[in-house]
Amino acid sequence: MSKRDYEISRKAGATMWTCKVTNSYGETHTNYFETAKRCSEHVYYTWENEDNKVNSDDLMSKAIAECVKIDIERGVEPNLD
Repeated sequence: MSKRDYEISRKAGATMWTCKVTNSYGETHTNYFETAKRCSEHVYYTWENEDNKVNSDDLMSKAIAECVKIDIERGVEPNLD
């Protein structure tokens, strides 16, 4: 389930737009831009570049550990073959 979300808003009389963007990890960042279009570009930029933080070996290790845990809970001998 993705945690991605965003909110682009501007208060009446304000000159800057507020851009709140949440990435897949649930981290929310707030930035301010002169146009709504620039906010939208920032949302896409954030989402396109978030995967650089992911360590694929770490993800694989966690996935294998989760599979072993599921096998143990089901009463099945874990087998990685």
